[in-house]
Amino acid sequence: MRTLLLAALLALPLPLSAQDAVVVDGELGKAIDAAVQADPERPFWGVVLAARGGKVVLAKGYGAADYARRPNDPRTLFEIASTSKMFTAIAILKLEMQGRLKTADPISKFFKGVPADKKEITVQHLLNHTSGISGEALLGYASRETAEEFVALAMKQPLSSKTGTKFEYCNPGYALLGVIIEKASGKKFEEYLREAIFKPAGMKDSGFVQDKGLDAARATVRRDGRKNADVGTAIEWGWGWGYRGMGGIVTTAYDLFRFDRAMRGETILNAAAKAKHQTPAMGGFGAGCQVATLPGGQLRVSHGGSVAGYLCTLDRFPDEDTVLIILSNDQADIFGVQARLTDALFPQPTASLTVNLKAGRLNEHGGLVLTQGSWGAKATADGVALSLDSADGAPVRVTMSRETATWLEGRLEALIREGKAAGKDDDGSMRAGVNPEGLEPKDGVLELPRVTVRIDSDYEARDAGGQVFRDPRITVTLIDRDSGRWPVLAFLSPTVAGRISASLREALGR
Repeated sequence: MRTLLLAALLALPLPLSAQDAVVVDGELGKAIDAAVQADPERPFWGVVLAARGGKVVLAKGYGAADYARRPNDPRTLFEIASTSKMFTAIAILKLEMQGRLKTADPISKFFKGVPADKKEITVQHLLNHTSGISGEALLGYASRETAEEFVALAMKQPLSSKTGTKFEYCNPGYALLGVIIEKASGKKFEEYLREAIFKPAGMKDSGFVQDKGLDAARATVRRDGRKNADVGTAIEWGWGWGYRGMGGIVTTAYDLFRFDRAMRGETILNAAAKAKHQTPAMGGFGAGCQVATLPGGQLRVSHGGSVAGYLCTLDRFPDEDTVLIILSNDQADIFGVQARLTDALFPQPTASLTVNLKAGRLNEHGGLVLTQGSWGAKATADGVALSLDSADGAPVRVTMSRETATWLEGRLEALIREGKAAGKDDDGSMRAGVNPEGLEPKDGVLELPRVTVRIDSDYEARDAGGQVFRDPRITVTLIDRDSGRWPVLAFLSPTVAGRISASLREALGR
C-alpha cells in the first residue's frame, strides 16, 4: 500500500522542468498517455516510451523519482532487473556471430570439472531456461565469490529436472552465461556488453549497478516497498556473481529505444542471430526473451524485470516496427498498465458472448464439451452474429462488429491456406469447450459483453506437472477482457473453419 508520504508527494505540483524531453505526439500518443493514467486508484510512477516506425509517440515521466519530489522524465535512470537477461543473451548470440562460440557447445567447453549429470547442458539450454539447473538463488547480489567459485558451487547443485525436458526460469543459468561471455570474449562481462551492444546502439546513458560513470543525479531512488524505505538509488545495488548476467543494467527509456532501433537493422545482430533470439522453445521462451502472439496476430518479443524498488517491461513488436517501454520505481500494477497500453497500440478484435448453459448437458466441472453442431453467421443491425447450434444444446452466440467479422474471416482463410501448404490432416472434426468457472452465469446464461477473439494455427499447453497437450487444429479462443479467463476454446478442422469463413462472407455480403 502506498504510504501517506508518497501519496502526498504525488499530489504536489511538479516543476516545469518535468516537461523536459517529454513527447506526446498525435492521437496515438494521447491515447497511450490516457491509458497510463486510467487507474486513479493506483497511479503509475515511472516512465513510459512508445514508438512506431522509428517515431516516438509518447515519452513521458509520471510521479516522483525520489523523496525530494524530483519528477521522473524520459532521461531518468532506472535499473531494469531481469530485463537485463535479454542483453546477456544477445551478447552470447553476438559471440556466436563472431565465431567465438556456438550455442550448441556443451558448457564443459568453458568450465572445468562439469559433473556427469550436467554434461549434456549446452549454451542453448541456458538461454532457453531448459538446463535443468534449479532456479533457486545460489549467492547474494553482492557476493564476493569469483567466477570460478560461483561455477564450482553451481556444478555441485543437483538438477531439478533432466536437461532439455522442462522449462524452469533460472537466474543462476544466466549468471553462468555471464561467465561464458567472459571466457569466450577474453573481456570482463561489462566491457563486452558495452562494446557489443551499448556502443553500437548509441546507448550513451547506460551501464550497470556500481557504475561510477553514470550520472547519479539522474538516478531514481530504490525504494524497498516492504520497509517503505530508501535503500539507495538505481546505481546502488549489489554486483557480484549472484546478480551479474541476470540483472543489474541501469538505463533510460530513450536508450532502450535506441537499442530497439539497433535491433531493427543489423547493427548488433544479423538476421540469422535475430531469428534464433526470437524463436520460442519450451515455455514460449526464446534466447533471452518471451515470445508470444497477441490475439490480433502481432508478434511480441519481450522481457520483464523486478527487483527491490523497480519494475520494468520491454516489449518489442518486430513485425509492426513498434516498441513499448515501461520503467517503474513503484510497486504499481505494471502488468495492468502494460495491458492497457498494448490495447492502445494494437486494439484487439473484440465481441460479446452469450451461452445458454441451461440447454446443455454440463459435465462434472460445470462446463460443456461440444463435438457436433452447425456454425452460422447472420448480419445484424450492428454487425454480425456467429452462432454454434449443437446437438448437445447450449447454443453459443458471438456478436461482433463488421470489422471484427472481416478480420476473423480473413484470418481463418489464411490459416486454412497455411495448413494446406504444410500438409495438415483434415478430418472434418471440431471440439468446443465452454468453461464458465469464475464468470458468474445468471439464471443459467453466461453473458460477457467484452471478449477478445484470438485465433492460432494450433494449440499447445503444459499443465502444472509438465504434461504437454497439443492439438493441430485451428484454435479459436474467446478471452474475457475483465477477468482474463477463457470461457470458450474451440478446435476446428480446416473443413469446419472453411464453413465458418464462408458463412461470415455471406453475412458480410461478400
